Amino acid sequence: MNLRYLKNELYYQKRRTLAAVIGLSIGIALLIILNALSMAYRGAAHLPLQEIGADVTVQRSGNVPKDLKGAVFPCSAVTIRDEEVKRIETLPGVRGIGKAVLLWVFDPDRAWIVLGVEQQNSVGPSIVRNAVTRGRFIEEGKLEALVEMAFARQFGIKVGDTLSVADRAYPVVGLVDASRAPKIAVANLYLPLPEAQRLAASSAQVQAVSPFSPADVNLLFIKADEEKIPGLSSALRALMGKNATIGTPDSFLKLLGSLFAISDKFTLVASLIAILVAVLIAFKTMAGNITERAREIGVLKAVGWTNRNVVTQLMAESVVECVMAGILGLLIALVAAYGLSFMKINIPIPWEMSPRPHFLPGGGDQVFKTLRLPVSVPWTLASFAILLSVVIGGLTGALLGRNISKIKPSEVLRHE
Repeated sequence: MNLRYLKNELYYQKRRTLAAVIGLSIGIALLIILNALSMAYRGAAHLPLQEIGADVTVQRSGNVPKDLKGAVFPCSAVTIRDEEVKRIETLPGVRGIGKAVLLWVFDPDRAWIVLGVEQQNSVGPSIVRNAVTRGRFIEEGKLEALVEMAFARQFGIKVGDTLSVADRAYPVVGLVDASRAPKIAVANLYLPLPEAQRLAASSAQVQAVSPFSPADVNLLFIKADEEKIPGLSSALRALMGKNATIGTPDSFLKLLGSLFAISDKFTLVASLIAILVAVLIAFKTMAGNITERAREIGVLKAVGWTNRNVVTQLMAESVVECVMAGILGLLIALVAAYGLSFMKINIPIPWEMSPRPHFLPGGGDQVFKTLRLPVSVPWTLASFAILLSVVIGGLTGALLGRNISKIKPSEVLRHE
């Protein structure tokens, strides 16, 4: 391979080189952008659960309460027995569990959405401690409450006030900013988990619909190994029965797929089309270039170049052009990814994951998690694109070079 000849050929035939590079770079850029978008949507599907420190949520649906009086369970979250929780803890892939009790409490003068949270757990709604903007988080072993800030403003509740909920008094020790709180298991009153369990166990309405003991819960948040989530989801459904509601990143991905028509199958097909287009563009452009150089190749063979020399030279030129195209395509994709990363999407949160009484103001409104689409180009995807460019260049150069190298000098020079 003659490096000086290669450099001169690429430099002095700028138009030919640019045509090959730009054509292939478009296919490479399309391939990268499609896969970056697919990964971004998959990443976005994880965020509603990640903000509550979990990978999987578990609930069980039940009957609608007969009387909306006192403490009741939402129909989407009834009893999960303590022995079921202990069995779930032993399932493969489970790394941690957060527990909670969600209640609707209907007092004569006010309706409360109550969430009982653990004091110390990085998994589950206890992460609401990071959304406390006034006062402090509830302390273990104390009858204390947190109130959501908009709800507190509506009813004139302040830190230091004492609330009466289900005939029990709770001093307010902090206010929670809902904009910073997770969008799953939303409440306007937060209590220690043991106190919420006590309220549920002592409620005749709860016991009539779904028998509940003080150690039971009705919401579970599971931290799991990502690769084991599909198997874990199946195991949870088998354990919890047909009324189980298992929330996973794939649950949210299906919602995103219906809104944005993005799916793994679509991305795979589109990627294959992008690769095919890139190969065809490279092959067509380089085939035309090599055909134009038939006389030049005949001269080279006349002065002693072998078929192998010709193939090696043409393959080197093809690889260099394709690598340049790969780099240009990567740069185009990086610019496009940066622009797309400013796009905001709304991920719908199913009512079952954040139930509110429909007859209350805003109770039937769809809850959304609004975020910027996390579009980026990981180094693995960038490396694959460059490697693919090298492979396309090598195969194209080898195939075309092998074909053109068979010409005889006398055939191309006899007309000169």
